[in-house]
Amino acid sequence: MNQWTIVSRQIRRNGLRSLLMGAAVVLFAAVLVTVTLLGVGINQSIRQTVNRLGADLMVVPQGEEIAAHFNDALVTGRPAAFYLPRALETSLAAHAGVAQVSTQTFAQTLTNARCCAGSFFLVGFDRGSDFTVQPWLSEPMLELPDDALNWILVGDRILLKPGESVDLYGSTFRVAGVLAPTGMGMDWSIYLPHSALDRLVEHSISAAESPLRIPARHVSAFFIRAAEGVDLIDLAEELERDHPSIQVVLSSSVGKRARSQLALTAAVSLILLAVVWLVAALLSGVVFSQAIRERRGEFGLFLAKGARRGFILALLAKEALLISLSACLVGAAFALLVLLSFRQLLSGTLGVPDCLPGPLSIALLMVALVALGSLNAVLCSLVPAISMLRTEPYEAIKGTGKK
Repeated sequence: MNQWTIVSRQIRRNGLRSLLMGAAVVLFAAVLVTVTLLGVGINQSIRQTVNRLGADLMVVPQGEEIAAHFNDALVTGRPAAFYLPRALETSLAAHAGVAQVSTQTFAQTLTNARCCAGSFFLVGFDRGSDFTVQPWLSEPMLELPDDALNWILVGDRILLKPGESVDLYGSTFRVAGVLAPTGMGMDWSIYLPHSALDRLVEHSISAAESPLRIPARHVSAFFIRAAEGVDLIDLAEELERDHPSIQVVLSSSVGKRARSQLALTAAVSLILLAVVWLVAALLSGVVFSQAIRERRGEFGLFLAKGARRGFILALLAKEALLISLSACLVGAAFALLVLLSFRQLLSGTLGVPDCLPGPLSIALLMVALVALGSLNAVLCSLVPAISMLRTEPYEAIKGTGKK
C-alpha cells in the first residue's frame, strides 16, 4: 500500500477534521485570488489605456478638478463637461513641435436613453483631423453622403449595430460604425461630428425634455500628436506658457493619476491580504496541531515499529497537500466566480475600464496562486509535526490518552 492510498483513507476516515483543515485554506485562497486578480487587472487596464490614447499631449482648461474629470472620462467613459474656445486649435497647430491637432467636445446624454441603459458619454469630434477614434473602427464605416450630418460611431459596450437608428435629445441618428473593444472609456462613448453636435444642441432646446447646453464654438479638449523627436515635457511647458488659460496633460500622467487615485484601495487590499494570510496561517496551524496531538499515539506506534521520521513527515505533507489543493481550488473558483459576476460593478466603483486581466493572465495567475496557497498550507502543517516527531516513541504512545 503506497503513501497516497494511506493518506486518502485517512482523509476519508476523518472527514470533519479534514473539513476544518480545509476551511482556513479556502478563505485564504479566496482573498489571495481576489486581491491579486484585481491588482493585476487594474494595473494592466491603466497601462493599456495609456498605450491606446493615440495622442502624446491633451490640452484642457486649467484646474486640478478638471484634470481629474478628464482622466475619468478617458479611462472609464464617465461623462465630463468643460470647455475651451475652439479658435485655440489654430494657435496650437502652428506651434513648433506639434505635428497634428484634433478636437473633441464632451457632453452627457440622457440617462437610460432608448439605445442603452445608464448614463453614457456623448463626444463631438472632427472626422477630418481625428486620429484617436476612427482607427478603432472594427470595420469600415457605412458609406454616407458627403453632406450627411446625423450619423454616429458607438463604442463596443453600447448595444447598437451599423445601420441602426437612435434618438438623442430629440434628433435621430444613424449608426455608421462600431468601435472595436479598447478597454477604456471609448467603449462607453458615442461619437458624432462637431457640426452634428452643434445642430443637436440647438435642436434640443425645443425637442428634448432636458436641453443639451454647450457654449457655441467651444470644445473640451485638444488632442496633440507631437513631431518626431520632440521632448514632450518641454513642449507641454511651452504651450502652457504661451496659453495661460490651459493645462497640458501628458499621456503618461493619465496612468499616474489613475494609480494615485487607487493608492488607498491598493493599500487597504494589501493590509486585508496580510491579515487574512496571518489568520489563515494561525488557523491552519491550530487545526493541524490539534489533529497531530490526537494522532500522537498513531505516530508513536509508527516510530516504534521502525518507521523513519521522514516517512511520517511525508505522510503528513501529502495529507496537507491533498486537503489544501482541493481547498485552494474551491476558494479560487469561488473568488473568480464572484469577480466575473460583479465585474462591471467593480470596474465602475474602482474607476477603471476593466478590473480583471485577460483570460491567459487569469489562467496563469490562478495556477500560481493555487500552488502558492497549497504550499503555504503544507508549511503550516509541518511546523507542529516536526515538533511532535522530536518526542520519543514511548512518550508519544504514553501521552495519547492525556488531555
